[in-house]
Amino acid sequence: MPSAAIGSLIGAYLSDSFGRRKCLMFACFCYMLGSVVSGSAYNRETLLTGRLMTGCGIGIACAATAVYVAECSPSHLRGRLIGLSQPFLNIGILIAMIISAVFSYDKKNGWRYIWGIQGIFSCIQFTALIFLPESPRWLLQKSCKDEAKETLTRIRNTKDVEQEMQTIEVNFKEIQKSIEKSGGGNLFLRMLKTSSVRRALVVGCGLHLFAQFSGVNTVIYYSGIIIQMSGVGNVSSALWNSVIVNCVSLTFAIIGMWLVDSAGRRKLAIIGLLGLFFSSLCLGTTFLMAARYSPSVNTTNDFPNNTCSTYRKWGRKFESGCQCDDCVRDANCGFCHEDIRAVINGACLPVSDTSHLISESGSCNSSLTLSKYSMKWAYNYCPVTFSWIAIVGFALFLIFNAPNVITRHSVNRRQRMGPLPWTLNAEIYPLWARSTGNALGAMTAWICNLIIAASFLSFIELIQSYGVFYVMASVALIGSVFCFFFLPETKNKSLEEIEILFSPKKPNV
Repeated sequence: MPSAAIGSLIGAYLSDSFGRRKCLMFACFCYMLGSVVSGSAYNRETLLTGRLMTGCGIGIACAATAVYVAECSPSHLRGRLIGLSQPFLNIGILIAMIISAVFSYDKKNGWRYIWGIQGIFSCIQFTALIFLPESPRWLLQKSCKDEAKETLTRIRNTKDVEQEMQTIEVNFKEIQKSIEKSGGGNLFLRMLKTSSVRRALVVGCGLHLFAQFSGVNTVIYYSGIIIQMSGVGNVSSALWNSVIVNCVSLTFAIIGMWLVDSAGRRKLAIIGLLGLFFSSLCLGTTFLMAARYSPSVNTTNDFPNNTCSTYRKWGRKFESGCQCDDCVRDANCGFCHEDIRAVINGACLPVSDTSHLISESGSCNSSLTLSKYSMKWAYNYCPVTFSWIAIVGFALFLIFNAPNVITRHSVNRRQRMGPLPWTLNAEIYPLWARSTGNALGAMTAWICNLIIAASFLSFIELIQSYGVFYVMASVALIGSVFCFFFLPETKNKSLEEIEILFSPKKPNV
């Protein structure tokens, strides 16, 4: 993540200096080099170097991809075309999961093949970029008017591009006059001094901040527990749990991609964040009730050199009695109970050293005994009768989350990008500040990601899981208020018209 944040800033420079397309080609080169180094690593240092190269490539791609698509797209399709990254990325994740599952049987060199194969896809993308045109707006910025017109004609598949070229030229000339009037200088300082760009920067970085801290990492982290609480079969396998979550995410990502241009960015952002607020409340309430009303530990089991025996109805540790929640909060313990609706006889047992799916001993120490005595093993969660609230909250979260976020999957360390923050960050800046503004937004996302990854477990210990969900709900609510007051609608407007929306005295565009 730190290398991706730095890569975002590098990408801004490369995108402005050498073009959007060449910047993306360099990102692909970083992917390929990183995959080769990671796949052939012989020690931790080499593997880390390969991962840093890959992270840098991700950051560079983040800074250039949305800008490139936005500058080449017609205004009425811009949101959907940028949003295509979400469903295709989910498809890519599913393919990666299948590849990982296939090579997981090779205990010795399987990981090398997994890291190395990503270089093949990078090579395909690099080859495809050779045949794609450069951004016409970047070409015009570099005084390549004829080439810009030729590129625009090719992209629009029509020779009638004079009006669009004229609009871009007029806007670019006004930008040049403004820069000459201000005396030039450092680009970042010029962005801060220009009131319209400063407003756009606050909105762009704010969207990424609220998207990150509204809690998709937390929900994905607890997705397995939420599904287990519902009693839906044996979904503790990380692979199938991820398949279920990603299939649902893919479905609603496609819906969200379509809504970006039909419903509008501003309306979608406000409704989406309010939806995240209510779904987080549902999840937080479920985990709070599970902690307050979890089943009691009624059966005492004494095991030498193990803390699980201290979690019992009447014991030295809990004189007033112990509940399932006290037991499962200990990473070394799980709750073994009868497979009936009303949990009566439950015991806190040590987790097996070989698998967290069974206990070390007792009635839940093998699949055979679980089936024979109608017992169930609950690790990291407690059986409750109101788990349907969590399932409803989880489903709502996936629905409202689809168009709104960029996130790192907390379990499998992977990237998923929602279209809305990226669509808006690629639209709201003037041409001279677009790459840098988008890169600063991307860097904000990666820094927030790093903060979440570094503090997540400590935060759970401090305020418990339900407290984390309530914090997420608060952030989502504040984000919706932020969008209501500061985010203008950009649907069906050209990039040149959107610049005016952030001006202090904007005309009726």
